[in-house]
Amino acid sequence: MQWAEHLYLSDITAAKKERIIKKAEQGAGMVSVYFIALASNPDNLFDIFHAAHLKESAFYRQNPYIVGIASGYDEALELVQHMVEDIYRETGGFQVREYFGQTGQEK
Repeated sequence: MQWAEHLYLSDITAAKKERIIKKAEQGAGMVSVYFIALASNPDNLFDIFHAAHLKESAFYRQNPYIVGIASGYDEALELVQHMVEDIYRETGGFQVREYFGQTGQEK
């Protein structure tokens, strides 16, 4: 699992960022935590997944690049909306990987 230098966080997850990251790296599940990663499918922009996926070995083979942490699925959707608006404002398009400095890099 890789972490973006600038993570998008909600008010709730910002206060617990370090603890959430530590638990995630230990593979601990967290009840209401959702992670937002660059999409594993090139036709999509992002993947949203529940922290429970951290307990699955197949998850780590994908080596996701985490760009956001939310508390709850609805909050994850709001964070994705905020990200897309920021990316469009800055790039004039939807160059998500470029925005997060992942151009041409394998996940």
